[in-house]
Amino acid sequence: MNKNAIATIVAVSCLEIILQLIALLLGLPAAIICGALLPPLSQFVFGLIDIQFRAWWPLLLQSAGASLGGVLLGWATLGLRWPLLFAPLAACVSAGVLLFMRRWQAEQCALCKHRLIGEIAFECPRCGLRVCERQCWNFMGCRCRMCEEHRVPIFTEDSRWWDRNFGARSSFGKCQLCQESAANADLRLCGNCGRPQCRDCWDSQNGICSRCQWTVPELPERLRDFLLETPHAQTSRGHS
Repeated sequence: MNKNAIATIVAVSCLEIILQLIALLLGLPAAIICGALLPPLSQFVFGLIDIQFRAWWPLLLQSAGASLGGVLLGWATLGLRWPLLFAPLAACVSAGVLLFMRRWQAEQCALCKHRLIGEIAFECPRCGLRVCERQCWNFMGCRCRMCEEHRVPIFTEDSRWWDRNFGARSSFGKCQLCQESAANADLRLCGNCGRPQCRDCWDSQNGICSRCQWTVPELPERLRDFLLETPHAQTSRGHS
């Protein structure tokens, strides 16, 4: 969490302490109602400025703490009664209800079913499933765990596409990754260094040469978004 987010949380907390203190002056019912409304207020403000909490406790701690701060401040300065402690209790209950609803309605990872609450998720370019970064996304391969395990292809089987992007099939040599010979595999040469790789290995490498990082020109759009910002994609553009 950066400094701006922390400063915003502190500012919102100070505002809520003041609101709780004002509500105390209006009586016990107003104080309790104010305490219950602080968590929705916090969630609304943090949502506007895109502050996401991954754990369940920060929203509860922030809103209940602000309510308690207002009550203690009123207690110390105005000598208010102890029943006003029901205000921070109401904030805790309200925050708990919000967190339960948020968890219940949150999107799930398509593979592990983990709730994507404040989590980074990726839409796999191969199968289209939306998965969590925690254990179901393969950063190196730019694909989900299932596609990695089952070797789900992303490139077309149409030979015209392969001829257009790599040239004709090589009749000699071996794939530089899996060592399959030209007699047993469809070898295609890198458009920059001429290194041969079979179609399966080109697909597995997302169309990137493992030697010089040249990238196949006609990348699928859904894969291009993942590769454009990577160092090997930048290098490949330098070769083109």
